[in-house]
Amino acid sequence: MEPIERPDGQSWYALSHESGAKLTVSAHGGHAVSWETAEGKERFYLSPRADFSPHAAIRGGVPIIFPQFSDHGPFGRHGFARKSAWEYDAATGSFRLGASPESRESWPHEFGLALSFDLTADALEMKLEVANPGDVLFAFHAAFHTYLGVGDITQCRVSGLEQSSFFDEAAKTHREGEPGPLAFEGEVDRAYLEAGERVAVLEESGEPVLAVETGGFEDLVVWNPGPGHGIGDLPDEGWRKFVCLESAQTDRWLSLDPGEAWIGTQRLRILPGS
Repeated sequence: MEPIERPDGQSWYALSHESGAKLTVSAHGGHAVSWETAEGKERFYLSPRADFSPHAAIRGGVPIIFPQFSDHGPFGRHGFARKSAWEYDAATGSFRLGASPESRESWPHEFGLALSFDLTADALEMKLEVANPGDVLFAFHAAFHTYLGVGDITQCRVSGLEQSSFFDEAAKTHREGEPGPLAFEGEVDRAYLEAGERVAVLEESGEPVLAVETGGFEDLVVWNPGPGHGIGDLPDEGWRKFVCLESAQTDRWLSLDPGEAWIGTQRLRILPGS
């Protein structure tokens, strides 16, 4: 990856592919903020109101969720990784984050995160490695909280998750799977449990445009806040322009003994004709 000079002094990096595809990553949060495929089309949504200041979470792109998903535990909502300063390791081509006085205030464990990206003309693979260099076991959640850009969410569906049971975050209840693709007619906030081996497909106006393939994670999250969302760093009509499809560990805590490591991957693949 090559560093990008920015007038605000922030550390951003660019990864380019010979096809013309390009990925841009901010060291703040280890956060992928832009993904352009070979034909020059932006595939992520980044809010025009996104806050890039220290200790803020960037709205859009791919926030890294660790060590807790949402409020599914006693620690801070969605964890601290998305708000932390990661370091780019040129020797390995990865972004790294370890324990600090700030992280220990909310989660008292030694840990090591390594985040890397593989870019091709029509696909992007993200890999997150979680290591336990300490002397006690710890348990964690993790997710790639991916904002995919769309023309109009009301014209979108997600297929591939039919019949999978899910936890409805909005209603705070578990529900059985449904027979057809998921449509968006208001707020959608679902964690499809044990669906990590399935391939979720985003459709726009009836045409499949992108597939999400997961490795290591057990769950897959679909989220859009719908109208009247009240999110300060998202425009009133911003909800129409994205859907979050997330390879995630949201329900069951993963445990690592001292010296162990875990790897989770997410592959975003553009489908022909899109």
